[in-house]
Amino acid sequence: MSSPVDDETCRTELWSKFPSFTDKLCSALPRDIDPELQKRTIERGKYAEGNRLYDILAWQSFIAMAWPVTRDGRARPRLADDGAHGWDTWKTSYDIFKPGGAPPDAWNPAEQQAKRGAPDASLKDDRQADSFILWDQNGNKVYYEVLYSERLFKYLNDNALYSIDGQIAYSAEYCATPEEDCTNPDAPWGNPRNEDQTPSIALKLAWKLLDESESHLEGRFILRKAYVRAGAAPSLRTFGLVGANVMIKTLSAKKQWVWAAFEHIDNVDVNPLETHNGKPLRPSFNNPDCPLCPVNEPPDERVWPPSKGPWVSRTQVHRQQPIREDTAALNSEVQAQLKKNGSALQFYELVGTQWPTDGVGEPSPPDRLPDAVANESGGRPYRPYLVNTVLETYMQKGNTVAAEVNRALRPETTRMFHTSSCMGCHSGAQIARGRSQDKIAWGERGSGDFLWSYATKARPKAAPAGDRQASGMTSAAAADAQPKQRK
Repeated sequence: MSSPVDDETCRTELWSKFPSFTDKLCSALPRDIDPELQKRTIERGKYAEGNRLYDILAWQSFIAMAWPVTRDGRARPRLADDGAHGWDTWKTSYDIFKPGGAPPDAWNPAEQQAKRGAPDASLKDDRQADSFILWDQNGNKVYYEVLYSERLFKYLNDNALYSIDGQIAYSAEYCATPEEDCTNPDAPWGNPRNEDQTPSIALKLAWKLLDESESHLEGRFILRKAYVRAGAAPSLRTFGLVGANVMIKTLSAKKQWVWAAFEHIDNVDVNPLETHNGKPLRPSFNNPDCPLCPVNEPPDERVWPPSKGPWVSRTQVHRQQPIREDTAALNSEVQAQLKKNGSALQFYELVGTQWPTDGVGEPSPPDRLPDAVANESGGRPYRPYLVNTVLETYMQKGNTVAAEVNRALRPETTRMFHTSSCMGCHSGAQIARGRSQDKIAWGERGSGDFLWSYATKARPKAAPAGDRQASGMTSAAAADAQPKQRK
C-alpha cells in the first residue's frame, strides 16, 4: 500500500528489490539513484542495468509529483485520495518569467493551487517547441505548460535569473573577463546522501481536451479543470494528461540532468478488443482506420482521406521509436502497483529515460560523425534519442542527411536515422551576457544549463514611466532577440 508522508524508509526501499520495482509507493521525491548500485552498474559499464536505475528513478519521481496534496502542500496518506496533485503547488513559467522582468511571488502552495483554477491562469500554450500545433482525433488542440519545483524556483529567484537584466548581472559577476572561465548557471543537484538536497525539476505537461464524446474516459486520465479561451470569454473545460517530459538534476548526472518521457497508454495505439465503461477504446492521436494517412506531419487544408469532408484538423501520430522491451517490462510492474492502489497513473507509461554515462564529459567536435550527433550534449548519453510523441510529434524525422541534423557537418551527405533528443536539443540553451542598444549578446552554446526558459521566457526589466527605451530594448526587438532553438 501507499507509504506515509516523507517516509525515509520508502526512499531506501525504492532500490531494495532492484532490478524490480518497489512494492511501496512513495510521496517523497527520490534524490538520485542509489550510489552503491551506481558503482555496481554504471561505473562498471553495465549500461543496460544502469538504464533500469534511471527508469525506476523516473517512475518514482512521476508518482511523487502527481501525489495528491493538501492545501498547504503536504502529501495525503494515499495515492488514490482526492485532492490537487503535487505539481499543482509548483510555479509555472508564467509565474516566474513575468512581463517586464518583475520578480516572482513567494512560494505558497495554497495560493498556487487556487491560482491554477482561476480564469486568468488559463491554458494558453498550444504550440510545441517547433511552433506546430498537435490536434487529437476529435479535432481539438493539445495545450502545454511548464512547471518548476520548489528548489529550482528558489535558485532562479535567488539569482534573479528570471529576467534578462538579472542574467546579464549574473554574467557580469561570474564571467567578468574574456580570459576567465565563465561560471554558468547550475541548478542545485539532488544528493542521495543528504535528506535536505532534493533535486531541481522542470516538468512539461501536455493536456488534451476531453469533450462530451469522451466523458466516459475521465477515470482513465489524470484530470485537470482549466480555462481556455473560446471566443470573447474563457471557458472552464476538463482536460486529461496525455504526456509529460521531466528534467531532474541529480548528483549522478552532474550538469547533464536526467530526462524522462511519459505518455498516456492510449495516445497512439490501443487494444481494439478492450472496452472502458462499456465502450471500445480508440487512440487519441491515431486513426487506425486510415493506414495510408501521412504520419507525424502538421495537418494542412487538404481533406484526408480525399473522398471525405468537411476538413477537421487531426494529426496522425506514429511512434517512430518503439518503447524498449526492458522499459516496457518495468512499466507492467509499476502499472500493476498503481492499479492495486487505485490510481489513474496506471494508464500511463514511461517511454524512456536519457542520461549521461559520463556526467562531466564534454560535447564531441561538431564536425565528426557519429559523435557530432550522438554526443552533441556532452555526457555521452546512453541512448542518443528520446522522443515524446505528443510533445515532439513532428521532430520524428527518420532517415535524414547528416548535414541537416548538424550544420557543422556540411557538406556531409551521409544519411542517418534522426529523431528528437532531449539532451541534444537542450544542450544549446543560452543565457544573456550583455546588451548593446536593441541587441542582446547571448552566451555560448550550453551556457543556459539545459533550460531554454532563460532565453525563451525571460524579459528585460520594464522601462520607467516616460522612458520606454530605458530597458535598452523595444518590444519588437525583444521578440527578435531570442536565440533560435535547434529542432
